[in-house]
Amino acid sequence: MNPFKHLLLAAGSMWLGTTAQAQRATPSPELRDFSEQRIRHQKTLGLTLGGYALANIAVGSLAAGQASGEDKYFHRMNVYWNLVNLGIAGVGLLGSLKAKAGDETLAQAVQRHESMKQILLLNAGLDVAYVIGGAYLRERSHAHPDKRDQLLGYGKSVMLQGGFLLAFDLVNYFVFKSRGDKQEMRLISNGPLGVGLAIPLK
Repeated sequence: MNPFKHLLLAAGSMWLGTTAQAQRATPSPELRDFSEQRIRHQKTLGLTLGGYALANIAVGSLAAGQASGEDKYFHRMNVYWNLVNLGIAGVGLLGSLKAKAGDETLAQAVQRHESMKQILLLNAGLDVAYVIGGAYLRERSHAHPDKRDQLLGYGKSVMLQGGFLLAFDLVNYFVFKSRGDKQEMRLISNGPLGVGLAIPLK
């Protein structure tokens, strides 16, 4: 490589490094807004799921003590299921509270936006499996009359909870997509030379 090419490579590296540092230190208003939208939505997700879980735990705990047969197991499973939901909501909410829009580069903001969409789609697939699993439990009740009430109650609860989560995850996926994708493409197209090429959009 001749000296002129060495000089061009060094100058290009310095320019890209300076640009990246400036972007990290002072993100544009558009980038900050893009990140803040995602963080606010994540907080809403955590609060909504947490509120739903607490309501189910409260109602299920009271109802399970007063019900019998299939209904008792239905309310018990609602409590068990939503203890897990509450933990997931708490972890997600804690993460969103720690996140700071001003600390994100363009690459980080886009990656986190895309990751949220992928997580919601993956969850939706699991939710379908939950609904099918609940239906399977109810079907098994015919072959196990000694556990009929338990299988029917658990199956009904799993189908209900899976159906709620399926709607919850799909709605939030489309909200993320409609709010963020156009803004994401504008940010990438207006970004510094080379930044867009370094961002995986899977």
